[in-house]
Amino acid sequence: MDAADPANACRRGTLVREMFTFRVQVRTFLRFAIAAGFVFLSSGCALTSPNYPSAVVADSPSSAYVPDAPLSLPAGISEQGAYPSLNGQVLDLAQCIEIALDRNPETRASWQASRSAAAGVGQSKSAYLPSIDFTAGANRSHPVNLDSQQDTGPANIFDAEFGIRYLLFNGGARSAGLKKAEAELLNANFQHNATLQDVALRVEEAYYRLLAARKLERVAEQTVRQTQYHVDLARARYKNGLVAKSDVLKAETEKAGADLELVRVRSQVRIARGQLANAMGLQPSKSFKVAELPRNPHRQELADVKRLMAEAAVNRPELRAALAKVESGQAGVRAAKALYWPEVTLNTDYGWRDRTFIPDRDEWSLGVGISWPLFDGLNREYSIRRAKSDLAETTAEHDKLLRGVELEVWTTYSQLVEAGQAIEAARVLVVSADESARVMEGEYKNGTASIIEVTDAQTARTTANVRLVQARLDWYTAMARLERAIGRTFAQTTPDPANGEN
Repeated sequence: MDAADPANACRRGTLVREMFTFRVQVRTFLRFAIAAGFVFLSSGCALTSPNYPSAVVADSPSSAYVPDAPLSLPAGISEQGAYPSLNGQVLDLAQCIEIALDRNPETRASWQASRSAAAGVGQSKSAYLPSIDFTAGANRSHPVNLDSQQDTGPANIFDAEFGIRYLLFNGGARSAGLKKAEAELLNANFQHNATLQDVALRVEEAYYRLLAARKLERVAEQTVRQTQYHVDLARARYKNGLVAKSDVLKAETEKAGADLELVRVRSQVRIARGQLANAMGLQPSKSFKVAELPRNPHRQELADVKRLMAEAAVNRPELRAALAKVESGQAGVRAAKALYWPEVTLNTDYGWRDRTFIPDRDEWSLGVGISWPLFDGLNREYSIRRAKSDLAETTAEHDKLLRGVELEVWTTYSQLVEAGQAIEAARVLVVSADESARVMEGEYKNGTASIIEVTDAQTARTTANVRLVQARLDWYTAMARLERAIGRTFAQTTPDPANGEN
């Protein structure tokens, strides 16, 4: 038959050669793919090997990790600017809080969290805008067609296309997503407000502790002077033969104890100043001074505690953030229910395709697409159940937080009342102790009292002054905590200077 029809035989021979060539190309491609896969897996094993430099750990459980190079912030991320130069300035409470809100890392972190949530709102709003795509490509290929005996040879294909997609309807999932993002932004913003108030409260407490430490330092200095007077008095009476040597020794012992207490209190002043600087976001070694506060601000009238709890329920940023979480949970339920609805999109495309670099064959399309999952293994049903459970959880968390806020207001209010009463009692104690010490010193001069009675009276006087300082510190701290529990801004927490000093 081949001799009778040489043309047919030639075509069969050509087809056999093409099939052989195709098989050779397939085997070559498989060899190349296997080799590339081997190289890829080898490099992957090298990257995940325990000996790879980026996977270094400590040598043993008892040794510390030491980095090869100093750690630094990634490129594009800079630290806060240089510390402000205070140069020994005298700062009042409002200035300290202002510096803290600007310098403390917690406020910067919460602010960036709010900015991130705001960007999330922008992402949700983008679903209301169309998406526009542009694609282009250039390919050169030699197609192999076993059904055709014609070899067209290598060919160049150039194409470009514009595509527009717009979501027409998805059952309300788009609006629910936006509501959820807006609720999350509210939550982040109120959490930022709570952070500001927490930072302000810590600055206030540190400020009051520093003032109290300075007061205690003055009490200790006064005690040193008084005990030195007792030493001089005992020595004079011993020199005149009126008392025994033991009186001098007891007075000197009292003086040594006062000196030791002064050393301790001065150390507490340095520590308190460093703690205030740290709360302000500064280095503990920063040099500055703080202004005094007016005395007796506890005389201001306190509101009814029930009204304060009602005010806290409205003002506390944590509660408002919890309400925002509830709104987010409600939006999550609506988004889960929207999964049962179809998704309708408008699609339009326009482009070119040809074998020349500048195609002259244009193509276009316009249509509406509908995607409606009929069965997804009950995933939508469980999504709704999960969203409802999350909503119930956030609601319970809000109720729990509300009860905690009410208890916090009640507790701080009680502590403030106690501190105010303690100040009045401490004042009476100071007056009595001062008078008792003066009487004992006079009687010791007249020889009707012993040195032990004098030192006991001096100890009682020092203790009374310390208690008065501590009572005032407790009042200032309790007032700051009550204002924070109510949710008032830090500007409202400073006592009114109109109370004056007494």
